Amino acid sequence: MKSLVVAVGFVASCMVSSLASACAKPAAKPEIPDAATVVTAQMVKANNDVKAYVQGVQDYLGCAGLARSEEKKELDDLKKFADDFNQVIRDFKARSAS
Repeated sequence: MKSLVVAVGFVASCMVSSLASACAKPAAKPEIPDAATVVTAQMVKANNDVKAYVQGVQDYLGCAGLARSEEKKELDDLKKFADDFNQVIRDFKARSAS
């Protein structure tokens, strides 16, 4: 019986910690490379990192229960970050096409 209680307690603590980490804002924005010097492999990695970050922030906003003003600020920051990265993509493609 004692081992059952310990096992249930362990499982419950794992579930709580996974729920807490599931609703955590991503730690840091990925670095956006310099369009003038980046190579294709770096662009692919940056693209994957940015997509994962954007998805992480969207997941966080879906579960965090922020006030409207805080959520709007987070979305505005995310949009600016995505716009900056999209500009790098356009510049990289233009440089690669020439």
